[in-house]
Amino acid sequence: MTKSVAAPEIFQIPLDQVDPAIVPNDAKPGTPEFEQAVIMHYALRYAAKGWQAMVTLNDGLVRVLAIPRQGMEPKEYVLGLLNNGFLEDALPILQALDGMIEDAEIAYNLGICLSELGQTAESVEPLERCTRIAPDYTNAWVGLGVAYTRLGRITEAMRGLQTPVALEPNNPFAQRNLGALLSREGKHTDALAHFRQAVSQAPNDPAAAFGLGQCLQALGGEHSKEADRIYSDLIKRFPGSPVAEMARQALTQLAQDNFRDNVDGAVRMDAVFYLVDALDRFAGMSKADIGQVTMEVALLGQQGLRINDPDTRYTLRNLPGEFSALNLLCLMHAGVRSFDPSTDTGTGLDKEYEVAKAMRGNKP
Repeated sequence: MTKSVAAPEIFQIPLDQVDPAIVPNDAKPGTPEFEQAVIMHYALRYAAKGWQAMVTLNDGLVRVLAIPRQGMEPKEYVLGLLNNGFLEDALPILQALDGMIEDAEIAYNLGICLSELGQTAESVEPLERCTRIAPDYTNAWVGLGVAYTRLGRITEAMRGLQTPVALEPNNPFAQRNLGALLSREGKHTDALAHFRQAVSQAPNDPAAAFGLGQCLQALGGEHSKEADRIYSDLIKRFPGSPVAEMARQALTQLAQDNFRDNVDGAVRMDAVFYLVDALDRFAGMSKADIGQVTMEVALLGQQGLRINDPDTRYTLRNLPGEFSALNLLCLMHAGVRSFDPSTDTGTGLDKEYEVAKAMRGNKP
């Protein structure tokens, strides 16, 4: 259950509708005495019940923001809401404060709050304003760059993300987001340095490490080995997390990409022989036993299998012997196909499987 947050009171009224009874008889609208009397009226009214009130008069309007916590300033209150994840509660207060004061931190948090709530287009204006108020506000530039990226305004996004990197080269958030944008635009070589900087500054940030892995994978060649290590490390360090699942999928894709590269796209005969062996083994087993082997291999595969590494060996509880990763993948492919020949196993072994079946001929 979500923790309840006491709601603030936010309202505005035209100055000409202010109750004359709350101001001295000799105070005329537009005079400092009149404005001070209005401000004091609302401030004291809320102070009497232990609330903190912020009152401003401009553009012919009285604006009031009152929070139910004595001794806490409105800005402190709303930042507390944000820090505890109450974005929807914080949004109207941020909007009210943003209309009352020119404050870079309020403008920044309003922009980020809008962005996090899915209002990306609306987030641009306060973030731009924050960078005008405080040109060296690094995270505001990053937030602006991310917003532009989401809106497809790539030229502006690139400028927005290059600025904070120039201002603060050791900011991992800025480096990671610039790297991601460069990779998105196919500039993987340029992106690589930014991802490496992000990882060096924030070694426990899984997003930075995963971004580096993707960049290396896109570059291919010798970079693929480093991508393999990064994905495997993410799976071990963040088990059960979304990034671990993405790393597992990326590791599988990386292995499949390299699988064909090793034979210039031709049929891999080592896989064919493993599949023949798997079909021979399964021919003498019950469906239940085949299912157990297949499930056990699938669970191992969640940790990522280096199918191009013949030296690493694995053992199974439900099948005697030692197996390479490629051998295990062939066992799983054959096992799944024994239950449903039309299933897409995602292993990339369809060609090899057809050759293996042909080599076995009419054997059951």
